[in-house]
Amino acid sequence: MPRDGRPGFTLLELLIVLTILGLVMGLTFPLLARRAPAAALGSAAQEVRAALAAARSAAIAENREVAFAGAPDGYRIDGALHRVTAARDVAVAVTGGQWIAFFPSGGSSGGRVVLRTAAAAREIDINAITGRATLAP
Repeated sequence: MPRDGRPGFTLLELLIVLTILGLVMGLTFPLLARRAPAAALGSAAQEVRAALAAARSAAIAENREVAFAGAPDGYRIDGALHRVTAARDVAVAVTGGQWIAFFPSGGSSGGRVVLRTAAAAREIDINAITGRATLAP
């Protein structure tokens, strides 16, 4: 097509670019949708790990024992139910016992917290000496 000296794109060039973008997005979105549940479980694990750290901090600051327990619909800290907001249908369980105690010294009874969904699971280890919670690989 002849140009009259004005800058810009032709309608054909714009249609080709939009078609290529549509194909790329059409191939990419299904791949990303499959990873969404795993990402949600990872976020839920980070949320519970932060709650474990908060329970440890409360035990130290208030000079008392703080208990953490799992629940089918969330977790309990000193009996108060907290729901996992980062993902739906996440069951939280404590292995090796029904609860984990955090002590005023900063230590804990130790253990492992398991987060389960219908498709996957993540684990958080709690060190008995330091009371720190870390995501298991």
